[in-house]
Amino acid sequence: MALGRVFYDQQLFKESLVCFKRAAELQPTNVRLHFRSGNFYHVLGNHTEAKSAFISALDVAEAGGNQWGYLLPQIHVNLGIALEFEGMVISACEHYREAAILCPTHFRALKLLGSALLGVGEYKAAFQKDIDLKPGHVDALYNLGGLYMDMGRYQRASEVYNGL
Repeated sequence: MALGRVFYDQQLFKESLVCFKRAAELQPTNVRLHFRSGNFYHVLGNHTEAKSAFISALDVAEAGGNQWGYLLPQIHVNLGIALEFEGMVISACEHYREAAILCPTHFRALKLLGSALLGVGEYKAAFQKDIDLKPGHVDALYNLGGLYMDMGRYQRASEVYNGL
């Protein structure tokens, strides 16, 4: 693992990945090793392997109880990103949503969830989730108002804008 970190610091990602993969084989219940392997695969552009590593990290983390709770939101976010690269946007939404539920202040999860929901045509849900989690979220309210304007629902847009 230490050697993998040295390679990583030198931006030798392929070499670092080999070290972290081997460490994960030796310590299969170490969530961070699976998680880092997924990150390396992502950096190298191998999103299928990244997805597999993040799924392994998620499985091990969920089996390990609360010990890995702090890492679960980020695992969900990174898994969602890998899924989006494979064109699985709806599945990615579920992982972004799970990350936002686990950590309502995880703004990257919220941003990616909004973008993914827009990508699958869930326009209202894209902004409503932010508003549900943080009722005074000015950017989300402004965007939701703009969405209503674009849809020709001017009365509803006015109500949203008045809530700013």
